[in-house]
Amino acid sequence: MKLRTSAKINLNLEIFSEKQDSLHKLSSLMIPVDIYDDIEIEESISENIKFSDENLNKIESTIHKALKLIRKNNPSFDKSFDIYINKKIPYNSGLGGGSSDAGAVIRYLCDNYEIDLPSNLEIVREVGSDVPFFVQGVSAVIKGIGEIVEPLDLNTDLDLLIAVPKVGLSTKDVFNTFDSLDSKNRDTDTWNKIEIFNDLWPAATELYPELVSLRDGLQEKYQNKFFMSGSGSSFFSIIESREELKPENVNFSFIQYCKKIDCSLYQNDD
Repeated sequence: MKLRTSAKINLNLEIFSEKQDSLHKLSSLMIPVDIYDDIEIEESISENIKFSDENLNKIESTIHKALKLIRKNNPSFDKSFDIYINKKIPYNSGLGGGSSDAGAVIRYLCDNYEIDLPSNLEIVREVGSDVPFFVQGVSAVIKGIGEIVEPLDLNTDLDLLIAVPKVGLSTKDVFNTFDSLDSKNRDTDTWNKIEIFNDLWPAATELYPELVSLRDGLQEKYQNKFFMSGSGSSFFSIIESREELKPENVNFSFIQYCKKIDCSLYQNDD
């Protein structure tokens, strides 16, 4: 089976001081966008999970964690899988690539085998806070610690320009820095009556001050406002039309136009 699973953008991200299970409560409007990882998954005698990027083969991935949770909740489920992930969504970028992969595998297994879908709270605790969004797979307001997913029909097209700096940011480090900051000023904009902002921006720039000049350079080059997605380090800008991309800055590993899509996961059994 071939799965195509998308990235996400946080159009806004509000972080509250209150915590649950050591995680900050939050509120965020998230949308799936057409940047994809491709996953091939087949039953196998023994389990093998391999990424196209060798750096990701050295760590326990969100897919490993998702499979552990599925088996914990379904003790009689004894299948093993050969899984290959062609990694195209930049990681450590705030685009949700790891969460997207895990959500796709959870959805695939629960759709194609007679097993129970874990609760969103279990998924958050055992796999990741963004994973329930990808299990649902549609634009939604995310609340709590990620376990509350309220689908939202934006009922409009949305084109964006995504730019990912070469430096990646650790979500854990960004949140730890957020906790240490006294001032948490919020930079905002408005699109289609939706407020655009990211409460983690001050923490991200405290960790990596060069993000400010990178964002300012993008805004000057494209004459449009840019915001950070998730815990960074990616930037997005809502655009009216697609012009020819400017020559890539040496500080960016990825610059691409994309659009909001209706569903984050596509399954193809060819």
